[in-house]
Amino acid sequence: MKYRIMEQTRPGGLVEQVYREVLAPAFPAEELESEAGVIETLEAGLGSLLVAVDDAGRPAGAAFGRWSEASRVQLLAYLAVKPSTRGHGLGGRLLRDAVEAWRERYDPCMIVAEVESPDAPAVHEAYGDPRRRLAFYENAGARALDLPYFQPGMGGPARRVQGMLLLVLHADPSFTQEGADRLAGGPLRTFMEAYLESAEGARPTDWDAKALFKAIDQEGGIPMGRTETDR
Repeated sequence: MKYRIMEQTRPGGLVEQVYREVLAPAFPAEELESEAGVIETLEAGLGSLLVAVDDAGRPAGAAFGRWSEASRVQLLAYLAVKPSTRGHGLGGRLLRDAVEAWRERYDPCMIVAEVESPDAPAVHEAYGDPRRRLAFYENAGARALDLPYFQPGMGGPARRVQGMLLLVLHADPSFTQEGADRLAGGPLRTFMEAYLESAEGARPTDWDAKALFKAIDQEGGIPMGRTETDR
């Protein structure tokens, strides 16, 4: 089966079908923003959806990203392929195409992605093996940031997803330090402040948020280490 990858930066087309047939079945409800939220991001010109379609025009996989102009940070929010297509390289192709497209369009200081840690208290194995998922990103060159990371709660702090990792898929060399082993924290702090406020409705001041920002602000930059699959 051959697949063609197309990009949508505005609502319409396959967006609703992709959300319902590709994204919704691939993520736990607490990790997935609403269909309306995805559409609103595209309407605002802050989103990009790459869709892999088969010969009949049916969506087989997708990568959805969100751009932050203020921080120049691009977030790969969701990457998924239908179960019937797994193991054939489609996910890797989507990831490469997405990173390349975003690097050319935005010239970001970094591209990051949230993934579930295999060591999380509640692992959703029904949505795929988190260790294999982490290995997939690692094979693509991703590096985990040493942060007490959580996914902001969509609708409030009570809905945060703990036990997450923040991976770096691309970092401009000017934002890395000490032989590319550390990442400058300034852009990421700007990004996370806006991300948390947008998702949760207010800028947080709780202990978890303070711990996250303290780690982001550490002197010398944020360590970029091996992912859990190497330990």
